[in-house]
Amino acid sequence: MTLWSIGIILLFISLGFSIKQSQKLVCADVKVDITDSIQERFVRSDDIRQWVRRNYRGTIGMPLTSLNLRKIEDGLRKLQSVEDVAVFTNVYDNGVRSFGSLVVKIKQREPVFRVVGSGHAFYMDKYGKTMDWSPRYTPRVLIVGGNVSTEFARKKLLPLITYINNNSFLSAQIDQIYVNAIGELSMIPRVGEQIILFGDPEDFQIKFRNLKALYTEGFKNGGWSRYKTINVEFRNQIVCTKK
Repeated sequence: MTLWSIGIILLFISLGFSIKQSQKLVCADVKVDITDSIQERFVRSDDIRQWVRRNYRGTIGMPLTSLNLRKIEDGLRKLQSVEDVAVFTNVYDNGVRSFGSLVVKIKQREPVFRVVGSGHAFYMDKYGKTMDWSPRYTPRVLIVGGNVSTEFARKKLLPLITYINNNSFLSAQIDQIYVNAIGELSMIPRVGEQIILFGDPEDFQIKFRNLKALYTEGFKNGGWSRYKTINVEFRNQIVCTKK
């Protein structure tokens, strides 16, 4: 028998031993990695650990090969604040013995705006998914009040507010939005006491273009403080009402 043949045999023996050893490893811990934990605080590591232990009792102490990773992953993906999740097992060695762990990697949903005062306060993300308000963390996002259903927020407000957030001028100017009973918008700017009467959300790109022109050209030397309302709901004109 050649040295090459002996080496191949020893390799298979070693692999077989390693596989048998790994099959004996049990889950000793649940490790959670929240990939964007610096920016958002809707999900906490302790919450995920408790969720796993509550919904999948016996996880700690169970052989790694017996863990139903797909089932755990599917369950976590249903949580409101979770955008994506990956669940897998890993083995850690402290130099004396090996330990098995269940590893959960979480990507949180990122809120685009917050709805208040409509009977149910919630956040909405870029995919139109809602998240309940949490006292733990209040992200700095645009606030919408008034008569706002989930459908109206998803179909009408999400494109409009995404447009605001992606425009440096508008995001610095618009502070809050109010929706009346017939779906017309009023906006409160960060600077000045005037109210921007926006009308319905249709043609919002044109209305914002006109509004920006007013502030950057018509009000370039100031003067907005003389007005109580700025009406941009008409396509080709802006009507300002003095105090």
